[in-house]
Amino acid sequence: MTANEARNIGYADAVEAAGAWTVGVDARRRYGATGIVWSTGVVITADHVVERDEDIVVILPDGKRVAATLAGRDPANDLAVLRAGDLPASALRAPNPRVGDLCLAIGRPGGYLSAALGIISATGALWGRRRRGDRRPVIRPDLTLYPGFSGGPLISASGELIGMSTTDRGGVLALPVAEIEPIVTELLAHGRRRRAYFGMTSQPVPLPDAEAGQQTGLLVVGVEPESPAAVGGLMVGDIVVGIGDDIIRDTDDLRDALSPDLVGKTTSIRILRGGVARSLDVTIGEL
Repeated sequence: MTANEARNIGYADAVEAAGAWTVGVDARRRYGATGIVWSTGVVITADHVVERDEDIVVILPDGKRVAATLAGRDPANDLAVLRAGDLPASALRAPNPRVGDLCLAIGRPGGYLSAALGIISATGALWGRRRRGDRRPVIRPDLTLYPGFSGGPLISASGELIGMSTTDRGGVLALPVAEIEPIVTELLAHGRRRRAYFGMTSQPVPLPDAEAGQQTGLLVVGVEPESPAAVGGLMVGDIVVGIGDDIIRDTDDLRDALSPDLVGKTTSIRILRGGVARSLDVTIGEL
């Protein structure tokens, strides 16, 4: 057996293994799409392929068609969660892939298993669909995502799940497993992705070395009327240096600190006002 033949057998085994938890999704007028059995009875797919909220069908590996219901959507991350009977869950999930790793996109449009081979070309926080110019962690595979592959798994050469394949502005990307987990949990619980609302506009500014034990903070340049920030007493000219246990140095820190878990909860906002450290109690709202 040649080395190429051995590799081909290995890829075929990986595709076959992943095919056991790769399903077809019929939720739009045109060609079908693909989904991943994420946990028992739970299927994830790309939000943009779910064009209707009812009459959704999941096509199993054996060709059986099963009715599914929409549990929730997160358009910002192009993720939708479906409930579909008692399907077996996906298998091993891969650790963070490295640039240069081989990968395979798996699709089952119309119920037929297909695959495309490529490599991981980039990882990290890349521009995505989130509002207000935010970024999100994604994986960029260098491969062809054929029609109907959106919502399907991106797997390693050994068959481990790396993420969910989709497209963004004409390019192929995958939402990593670590990003999918909390989104699915929240969609199953609430039917939507809650987004924390604070109500200020800001810009990074340098701090004196002795101030707050950090080099930069966020200067408040605007406070929306009746927003959580306004009700909590935040003022233009304040410098935000912390939220709860998190240090706030820039807008990325602010975005990460304002997690969905904070919605409806009161948390401490550490600020500098006139060079004096203060703490405000603010109840975080929801967008």
